[in-house]
Amino acid sequence: MKKSHYTKSSTDSETTIKKRIADTKRVALSAILFGLVNLTPFSAKAQETWSLEKCIDYALTSNMDIIISNNNTEKQKITLLESKARLLPTLTLGSRLDYSFGRNIDGNTNTITFDQTMTNSYGFSSSLDLFSGFIKLNTIRFNKYLLSANREETSYVKNKLIFNILTSYSAVLYSKGLQEVAQGQLTLSENQYNRMRKLVDIGRESQVTAQELKSLWATDKFNLTIANNNYNKALLQLKQILRLEVTEPFEIENLGLNSIFSVTQQNIDSLFKKAVNVLPEIKQQEFLFKASVKDLAIAKGGLSPRIYMSAGLYTNYFDGDPIGYSKQIKDNESQAVGIGISIPLFNNALVYSNIKRKRIIVKDRELLLQKQKEILYSEIWNAVDELQSANNEYQSAEALYSFSKLTLKSATKKMEKGLASPTDYEVAKQRFVAAKGSLLKAKTIYYMRRQMLQFYKNGNWNHIN
Repeated sequence: MKKSHYTKSSTDSETTIKKRIADTKRVALSAILFGLVNLTPFSAKAQETWSLEKCIDYALTSNMDIIISNNNTEKQKITLLESKARLLPTLTLGSRLDYSFGRNIDGNTNTITFDQTMTNSYGFSSSLDLFSGFIKLNTIRFNKYLLSANREETSYVKNKLIFNILTSYSAVLYSKGLQEVAQGQLTLSENQYNRMRKLVDIGRESQVTAQELKSLWATDKFNLTIANNNYNKALLQLKQILRLEVTEPFEIENLGLNSIFSVTQQNIDSLFKKAVNVLPEIKQQEFLFKASVKDLAIAKGGLSPRIYMSAGLYTNYFDGDPIGYSKQIKDNESQAVGIGISIPLFNNALVYSNIKRKRIIVKDRELLLQKQKEILYSEIWNAVDELQSANNEYQSAEALYSFSKLTLKSATKKMEKGLASPTDYEVAKQRFVAAKGSLLKAKTIYYMRRQMLQFYKNGNWNHIN
């Protein structure tokens, strides 16, 4: 009886302990679930997605090249203002104090003296160029063209930055799509392996078939790892362009590439005429060419005579004169007005050499402008051809994707019925993966080519918005 009582007490004690452990686990699980529920909104809120427009707007406000280009424009504005100010007459106020020792001229009597004397003189003077070969006017026009060229340079830098963002953004989307494809194939392989394991357990399939599917599952895990690495690399490059912090969470939105396929015949010459009038790199070269023409006119102005006018107001004070300071300043006051001409006769051939140099620069600028136009025409030509090629590639990729999808579905059913080997199934799956990747690539390339043609029409990337 004692033994039975002891056994019953032990059983009750064990039951109580198990119950307490179960209650503890339940409380802990509730606490964990409560924490997850409360933390989820904050995590979702912190992980804000970036659209293409947001990436562009953010980059335009923080890119160093754009800031430097804007600074160059501001400096050229100052230079232009300075050249305009040179049209105004100069005005100078001056004063001079002289101590004379030994033999000198007495300022009071204009006789020779050996006494120490002090002279204090004051004067206002002004000068104005009446004609100087239009050098100043041509300098103003020259600086205006350079200012316009600097502004176009800023637009070019912005367009280049936006294109880099668009390219990197598309690369991220492409990598993300391949990542999703790899994840889908991994899930499919895992499901097939688990199904096969159940069939092996009940004796309907061999262990060898299950091992083959497990090997394919491991291969898909490796492919997913590569896809993840490629996605992270593409995302890192985009973050570096945007100059984001390394630890800052960053996800991008999709572009909706399924509704953009509508190809119309593009006329290359018509596109070129539009692009020449709006693209900043062409307009920049045109302004630089016009600036070189004005620079040549400035050099030619060095051959012209210079006609100038000057005026001044002067007075002085001598310490040896018994008349008071203010009286002397008033009595010694004098005025002067003059007009002069300066004709260059010989200056070591510097002006002629400069003119020859500027003429060569004008020819170079004209050639650079023509070269830039030819490059643009080739780019538009290639872009039109590549857009058509991308559309053809998309049509073929879409047909291949539909066919490979049906083939994979058929191979899956056959393997489930034992009519196909894992090798046949893997071949169909790899074809499907390749077709899906090709379709995603064709969509991305077509999107890029279409955006480029629109850029040539507008001269900017505002159509993205």
